[in-house]
Amino acid sequence: MSIDSEHIDQLLPQTQCRQCGYQGCLPYAQALSRGEAAINLCTPGGTTVIMDLAKLLNKSVLPPADPFKAQQPKAIALIDETECIGCTACIKACPVDAILGTTKQMHTVISNECSGCELCIEPCPVDCITMQPVQEHWLPRARQLANKQQDERFAAATQAKVRFQHRTARLQRLQHQKEQQLHAHRLQKTAITSTSSTKSASSINSAALIAKAMAKAQTQQLQRRVPDNQESFQQQQIAKAQEQAGYRRAMRDLHYGSEQQKADALTWLRLYKQQHEPQQ
Repeated sequence: MSIDSEHIDQLLPQTQCRQCGYQGCLPYAQALSRGEAAINLCTPGGTTVIMDLAKLLNKSVLPPADPFKAQQPKAIALIDETECIGCTACIKACPVDAILGTTKQMHTVISNECSGCELCIEPCPVDCITMQPVQEHWLPRARQLANKQQDERFAAATQAKVRFQHRTARLQRLQHQKEQQLHAHRLQKTAITSTSSTKSASSINSAALIAKAMAKAQTQQLQRRVPDNQESFQQQQIAKAQEQAGYRRAMRDLHYGSEQQKADALTWLRLYKQQHEPQQ
């Protein structure tokens, strides 16, 4: 007899980290319920979750699929605010809304709400996010949304799950509003077209229609160029920010790094100097 996926989901840490290969804790629980996934894929849950899943699903206990990662201490994200360019990529990636910031403004992590999922690291174009180890066995550290009688593990999972559900609901609400606006725009456009079509043929000025069509075509050509220019400009700005971040890291490592880091930094700076020296 299969176990309900929601029952399985209650045993997972709700970090939504996707390290199990699924798009979150519930999809992993659904795969387990169908017998399509192994019980040892939840890295944040470690052996505790493996043993609970084995007992619930009547399966043999397995070692963690990623033993090295499972042995590492819990860690939360930290943004180097001196290198952050305000691109909002990490904000969009965070499954629990634990990052504050806005476009072209410095971002910062709400440390007590970070679930340690690491999903914000990869999309950062300037590599300014690192994971900092903490003493807690379960993340997030906040517990205010949990039942006071819950132990540390399930209190943390409840906190993360509620935050994830709130974020999901917010995104769905914004998507619904966007769809409503598009629908209203289509209705308005249809009404205008219908009104225009009721005019008699004798009132139509052919020359004016041709001029209007030509003007519209020219406008559309110009509009098509704008996104290309914006895309090119954005890529140039990101490349410039990445180069500046690399230079700052190299200078830091040159003065304070290990011997290997100093050697690597010196090599990088020499190459940087060659690339920026004026051609003779």
